[in-house]
Amino acid sequence: MTGNSLKKDSLNIFQTIALSVAIMGPSASIAITAGMIGSHVGSSVPLVFLISLMIVGCVAVSIVKLNQTFPSAGSVYYFAEKTLGKRAGFISGWLIVLAYLMLSVSCIMVSCTYLQILLSILGVTIHWLFIGLLLMGLIFALVHKNAATSTWVMLLIEIVSMGLILLVAGIILGNTQQTVGLSMVPFALGGNTLSSFGYASVFGFLAFAGFEGASALGEESKNPQVTIPLAITSGIIITGIFYTLVSYAQVIGFGLTPAGMAAFTSNESPLSDLIARYLGTEFAIVMLLCMAISFFTSTLGCVNAGARVLFTMSRDGMLCPSLARVDKKNNTPHVGLNVFVAAITMMIVVSFRLAAIELAGYAALTGTLALLLSYIFTSIGAMVYFYKNRSWRGVQLILPAVAVVALVFIIFANVYPIPVFPQNLFTYGVMIWLGIGIILSRNQTESRTAVQVISKNESNLNG
Repeated sequence: MTGNSLKKDSLNIFQTIALSVAIMGPSASIAITAGMIGSHVGSSVPLVFLISLMIVGCVAVSIVKLNQTFPSAGSVYYFAEKTLGKRAGFISGWLIVLAYLMLSVSCIMVSCTYLQILLSILGVTIHWLFIGLLLMGLIFALVHKNAATSTWVMLLIEIVSMGLILLVAGIILGNTQQTVGLSMVPFALGGNTLSSFGYASVFGFLAFAGFEGASALGEESKNPQVTIPLAITSGIIITGIFYTLVSYAQVIGFGLTPAGMAAFTSNESPLSDLIARYLGTEFAIVMLLCMAISFFTSTLGCVNAGARVLFTMSRDGMLCPSLARVDKKNNTPHVGLNVFVAAITMMIVVSFRLAAIELAGYAALTGTLALLLSYIFTSIGAMVYFYKNRSWRGVQLILPAVAVVALVFIIFANVYPIPVFPQNLFTYGVMIWLGIGIILSRNQTESRTAVQVISKNESNLNG
């Protein structure tokens, strides 16, 4: 089928929430980002999550308002186009596609890492590439199912995983006599600089990355002006509380001593280590499986959202028209889905010499920076559009403005001073990608305008 519309009113509020939550992958994200943040700010990890939650909330103000005004499968691409024009829309879409693509790679690589660990426990040694290819085969099969099926699977897995992790956090906090007891130290600055908080906040944003994913279901959700904003808002609040509580439990679980913090920040999966310490190896194995599945569903969510952005950009004449094709049976943008799956598979194949967790870190940094740039376009666009239309005035502009300033600072903190090799390659790679998008945006918008003029002239002649 070469049609260019997705199935209307096919997803309810819970399925819409599921996509945003699945992309963020709370149970998976907290397992690795807490240690990454701790390596920069020590015990102040919960404070970074709170700061990240507040900044994400400021960004969400614009995205929620735009979803109420322009529900679409194009997400931030469509928002930027409607508020700042075609060129800004293309650039924002160009960035969000990179973000979803690289976050997909990151998530699938972490899933491979956990499954590789599980297999080694069982005495099976296998290169992560074979696990990755198998998982991508499953991704290919699932994304071509209708969106309702995929979202129910994602929601169920996340509910189970988050429930088990909350149980672990409760047990840790109930046995604080093993460390130093409850303390407010993790919510203090702890002698950290503004720069260290700025760098650590990237990993805080990584945990929230994709919170706007429900926006990509704007054409498939029931009553999208209500369900999409509700899905985004509830997803942020639920995961924000979850991250703060579980990260606090991790810091307390390791103990606020120099030795405890050293063990916490040097551990690739501190949560798994705590689970084994407090509940035993058997439960840790179960949690490793849950986290591997959670990262798998995050990949599934990123691919679904990214393909829908490609679909909308192509339908608008910004990209190859074939990307706007919809499968007749399942009402999915199957060409865009195939492109995403093929690109992810290619990247993991050519990177087989790296450790899976190493590739995951590089891809996560790249995807998060691209995502932050797209959020800046969205926040600025919302401020300009709603100010012109007299929807926002005075104090209503404060939160979007705070979002823009905070996002610019976080990006600057990761660009200057120049990051160490090889992180600098990926950081500046995003800047190069942005530059290419700026150049292409001019050509694409000019071509689109020419096609529209020709179509209009043909219509006048036929008339």
